[in-house]
Amino acid sequence: MSAVPVEEIARLMLSSTNNLTLHTGNIINWNHLKRKTSQNAGEEVLECLSATLNVWSSTVDPSWMNEESNNALIITNPNQMERISEDERSKLKVSVKIFLLKWDPDLVVEAVDQVCNELDIGVVDSVLLALPPLEAEMGEELTVNHILPMWEPMERLYDVERVSAIGTSDLDKEMLEQTHGMARVKPTINQVNVVSCCVIPPELTAFAKENDIQLLTHSDPRDVLPTPTFQEILRGSSHDDHVDEWQPFWVLRYTVMVKCRGVIKAKGYIVNGRRHATDMPLSVA
Repeated sequence: MSAVPVEEIARLMLSSTNNLTLHTGNIINWNHLKRKTSQNAGEEVLECLSATLNVWSSTVDPSWMNEESNNALIITNPNQMERISEDERSKLKVSVKIFLLKWDPDLVVEAVDQVCNELDIGVVDSVLLALPPLEAEMGEELTVNHILPMWEPMERLYDVERVSAIGTSDLDKEMLEQTHGMARVKPTINQVNVVSCCVIPPELTAFAKENDIQLLTHSDPRDVLPTPTFQEILRGSSHDDHVDEWQPFWVLRYTVMVKCRGVIKAKGYIVNGRRHATDMPLSVA
């Protein structure tokens, strides 16, 4: 019996799972990315996920054919994996931004647990939460009733000291003020998109100053990983005929900085997607 090509094994592995997590590893070490300083997060995610899947699909272990299929598949770039040792942890600051793509609060804890497992750490220094686009049945404008159920798992992570600081992304002054007023654990950071808002509104600056909220800027796209893009990445690397059954659920970006030098030691993306995904709209009172 002839050996099964590794590309076919990769396709079979992907078709046998309903839950897929991809970890790019430390992309700081990717020389071709160092020259692309103008890339936004969406372009960077696309390139990194494609490269990770290409490496995996060409080097997958054939022994998988003799194992029982696992419903959850984790794909990593083995050449770029870097865990944080206990000795160096105190010298590093680990910052995370979660781009939720579904209105499911459980995904927040899931994403934080995944990055802790991948980096072998117990605590994340800061987590920022970027909410997904509103779904049709949720109305046209974001309200605090949308935000608070997604913020509650952030508070729980803070309570159990899994996260040291929690923050928001892209909240205007009104939404930040309402969230701050109603949240049990207050956000200490809010990111502002410099693409849509080249100058931070004075009223937002004033409110942040009065309430000890750090304002940071970013240029991340609103939809960092559209479903068609995710499906095309899978199609190009796995040749799976059923990639249209997949949807991305969350994207997590982490950075590891050396505290005393202010130098980024590591940066990577972790992405979770699911097959036969169904939208999970948030019930708003």
